[in-house]
Amino acid sequence: MSGLTTPPQYRKVYIQLSFAAVIFIVIAFGLSSNLSWSLRATAGMTAAAIWLWVLEPIPMPLTAVMYVTGLPILGAASLETALGGFASGSTFLIMAGFMMAQGVNSTSLGKRFANLAIIRFGGSVGGVLAGVLLAPQLLSIFIPATGVRTTMLLPALLAVVNSMGLRKNSNTAKLLVLGLSFGTSISGVGLLPAAIANVLTVDLMKSSLGMQIYYFEWFKLTWPAWLLMIPITWFIMLKIFPPEVKLLEIAEIERELKELGSLSKEELKCIGILSLTVLLWMTESIHHLPTAVPALLGVVLMGLPGTGIVGWDKLKEIDWGTVLLMGATLSLASAINKSGAAELLARKLLDLPGVEAGLSLPLLTVAILALLTHVYHLGVTNVSTVVLTLTPVILQITLKLGINPLLAAVTINISAMLGFLLVVETLPGVITYATGVYSPQDLMKVGIWLTLAAILVVILTAVLWWPIIGLT
Repeated sequence: MSGLTTPPQYRKVYIQLSFAAVIFIVIAFGLSSNLSWSLRATAGMTAAAIWLWVLEPIPMPLTAVMYVTGLPILGAASLETALGGFASGSTFLIMAGFMMAQGVNSTSLGKRFANLAIIRFGGSVGGVLAGVLLAPQLLSIFIPATGVRTTMLLPALLAVVNSMGLRKNSNTAKLLVLGLSFGTSISGVGLLPAAIANVLTVDLMKSSLGMQIYYFEWFKLTWPAWLLMIPITWFIMLKIFPPEVKLLEIAEIERELKELGSLSKEELKCIGILSLTVLLWMTESIHHLPTAVPALLGVVLMGLPGTGIVGWDKLKEIDWGTVLLMGATLSLASAINKSGAAELLARKLLDLPGVEAGLSLPLLTVAILALLTHVYHLGVTNVSTVVLTLTPVILQITLKLGINPLLAAVTINISAMLGFLLVVETLPGVITYATGVYSPQDLMKVGIWLTLAAILVVILTAVLWWPIIGLT
């Protein structure tokens, strides 16, 4: 019998897994028997999955696979629904984004770009911080997904921190590394392919309401919030973490750039492929190719023997766990919608005192949804999961109350992207925290002000800009 005893290091894991099972049982069998089993089982599994994603006793991708496996086993959804997320363009977009980053990093282009951005504004700490904040904004034009851009820029930034002799826990080091984390999150707001959450929101609008949103239409909706957050973040960060020195030594970076010399043939090829990809994204309204297709074409062009820039063995070395997580969360959203769980939750929310009245005015709707999303994001830490689980419910409410659903969906999307309070709220936060430069308390210290600023920026965008373009 001793061989069947759970090892001590795994007891906490199985306790939390047991709690997830209890959550499923309570919801699936506690809801009214008048509701379909599919609805009750989907609601129970979704709640259990969120529990596991929040506490993370097992890796998030493994929870995702568990959810997909459980849907058909428990009769909550068909196999087609359970695996449907893996046929989505969003899943292939993030896969292609990681592969494109591998292609870029196989050349010196990524390092050249990061170093140029950092020294562009001179050697003052404020200038270097501005470069760190702006680098991912520029990179978002070419490279999809915030996590991919963080992975590309972080090595060059850490090399700069080390070459400048900065202490790991110094305010200056915190400014630069946190600046990359915040800047990359902000960079996902303005351009449609720049963040998977954007593509998911557009997919939800199309599948739920038949509403198609293209590249420039998305930019028209989001650019004020995107651009406003950059100087606000720069100002707040310098106030919260005053640097110990005014000037940074950038001679080493300048030397490295000089050593790189002129653009190589491989770098020029890479620029050409990225430019073609962006051109196809911008002209989606003409050719109607989904966002993932140009990205996949870019991967093909990068990997073609002879004419490409990187071999397949290098291209495939990506974070497959994140790809699995994306596919599973898309299946989760599909199951929630098809089972009727989203509509049920929407009805329950509307029954709460004051909710219907509070959502009757567009401005108040934006303020409530922005705050709700930030609070919800503290529990449901994955940005894609926030969008996929909260947006369908709110869309149901907007349809019942006659509110413009696009107003609600864009508010949720922007607010979810700008999660600054916890390390696990964004992939850039998770990636940069692993450097050990800052603590969760450091993040919270500046994050609370940035979160308040993000809510205010979304409200200002809704008040001053959206009425001008007819979004009310």
